[in-house]
Amino acid sequence: MRENHPIDRLVVALEGEVSASIVSAMQASIERLAGRRAWVLGPPVFLDQSDEHGSHWVGFGLMLYTALPPWGEQIDPQVDRAHLEEVKELLGEVCRISDEYGASFQAEYAGELLGMVESGQMDSGLEVTLIGEWERVLNAASPRGMTPGSNA
Repeated sequence: MRENHPIDRLVVALEGEVSASIVSAMQASIERLAGRRAWVLGPPVFLDQSDEHGSHWVGFGLMLYTALPPWGEQIDPQVDRAHLEEVKELLGEVCRISDEYGASFQAEYAGELLGMVESGQMDSGLEVTLIGEWERVLNAASPRGMTPGSNA
């Protein structure tokens, strides 16, 4: 990967009231996630933001090499697949927290809304449009549709 390749951030923000218990759960998740794998651009981080208008929100942030045009073709397929697995792992943790705490989360990438996690489930924007399409593109680019490590 080239050093000057642009980087964007996936942000998954808690919707609604910020309680101490959910903040603790989110911080514990960040610690668990950090140790689970070697992250391409570093593990997800806990975000705690306030603005001058008194708005306060918490969430997760994950840095990814941008796949937005015209840079998408420059991403090494192994790096792209690693990013996909990172996003799936983070969203899986978000689904777990959402289910356990009855919380909703909004996901955006590069400032654009991707979808929601509610009642422990990803909506079609995340499950089909983001993850499903990303997997389809990666599998189509692999020789004979094989994924790394498959013995087909």
